[in-house]
Amino acid sequence: MARNGNKPVYSYEIYIAAPPERVWQGLIDGDFTQKYVYGTRFESQLKKGAAYAYLGEGGFKVVDGEILDVEPSSRLVMTWRAHWDESTKDDRASRVTLQLSPAVGKTTKLRVVHDDFDSDESATYKGSVDGWPLMLSSLKTLLESGKLLPSQ
Repeated sequence: MARNGNKPVYSYEIYIAAPPERVWQGLIDGDFTQKYVYGTRFESQLKKGAAYAYLGEGGFKVVDGEILDVEPSSRLVMTWRAHWDESTKDDRASRVTLQLSPAVGKTTKLRVVHDDFDSDESATYKGSVDGWPLMLSSLKTLLESGKLLPSQ
């Protein structure tokens, strides 16, 4: 685990055999996120200052926040306020940066940096560290094969 001062920083990189535009679409298309982000739909106007949410059944906001920066097919920065269970109710918003860059051929390097947590003991930190690898691996599998991971 990296740190920024005394605050934990989580980062994860994955290479996906798809061009950045297709990976971007997989990150922002609610019909697509519903398949790999624990059944939630991403909804936002995707402009700086806009609200966003990952919506579960009945419109429940599993995660929500504000778009801090957006560069289509390249970068998305947003605050991240978790509501997935009672344990996150006292956690303040953290920050997620999704960075896409072309790699060899039609491959995209997707890097997530999740930071600005109060501590590595927060429920949001622990849930995010557990969740990001599965979500991004599921995105990769879905984009490359059209199938979900067996655990999804």
